[in-house]
Amino acid sequence: MSSEKFETLDEDVQVLFEILQRKCSGKLEQCFGEEKKQVIADVERGLDEAKQAIFEMEAEARAAPGSFRMDMIGRVRRHQDTCSKLALLINSSKQSEMSLASSRGKLLENQSTAAFSQNRGIDNALQTTVRQGTAVLERTSQSLYRTTQVALESEEIGTGVIQELSQQREVLVRTRDRLTETDAELGRSRRILKSMSRVAMTNKLVLIVIILLEICILTGLVYYKFFS
Repeated sequence: MSSEKFETLDEDVQVLFEILQRKCSGKLEQCFGEEKKQVIADVERGLDEAKQAIFEMEAEARAAPGSFRMDMIGRVRRHQDTCSKLALLINSSKQSEMSLASSRGKLLENQSTAAFSQNRGIDNALQTTVRQGTAVLERTSQSLYRTTQVALESEEIGTGVIQELSQQREVLVRTRDRLTETDAELGRSRRILKSMSRVAMTNKLVLIVIILLEICILTGLVYYKFFS
């Protein structure tokens, strides 16, 4: 499982994004002028806090075990995508506010409907540009996420191979130790067999000597009894 710090940061970031998204979808579209600038400033401060928390989450994810790292990094990437989308939305709102301010100035100067239509066209062009930029960013994020998944899978496979090789090495070391012990036992058995062979030869020689002595004694007794 992931670390307690990672889970706490994950919950904090989710709550912070919910607050920021409500501001962007509610107040940001309904307010104008200084009030809108204040909302944008609040959202930007929230994004800075979220980026710091996401940075700490990424550090925690990279220090986590390989079996949990992929899920943790995936959650970090999703938070980074959300942060990027909110940042793009804020930048779009700032540009839109600047464009609207410029449009108001032109309207006050020219007092013409043509100028108003032109500013609307600029706003539409900016919105189209922002949407295109958001689409490109999403595609790039998805590509990076897939690349990260492939890298993590490769790392896990490499880790599994290393662990398996380590286990095989331990088995070979234990087998070598058992062979060494077996060789030592065989050496002791050979020495015992040689000792037993020497004792058997000695016993045979003693038995032969005893038999010869008995023959000599019997021969002497027969000679003494019948020939002396």
